Amino acid sequence: MGTTPARYVESTRFDIAKSLLDQGYTATQTASMAGFPSYESLRRVFARELSISPAAYQRRFATARREQAG
Repeated sequence: MGTTPARYVESTRFDIAKSLLDQGYTATQTASMAGFPSYESLRRVFARELSISPAAYQRRFATARREQAG
């Protein structure tokens, strides 16, 4: 797979977190539901992967979804 088991688990949690944010859950709820030990852990992964916070991701993509739906 070309990755460590820890990185694979983190990547899977990251994908779940993006989906939960897309569904409208708060960043704190998302961190818990996706299996991150804390919001801070989720924030660090988002910063590394996307260079934005989970809340900024949610705002940015919620706007894009609303525009597509409208």
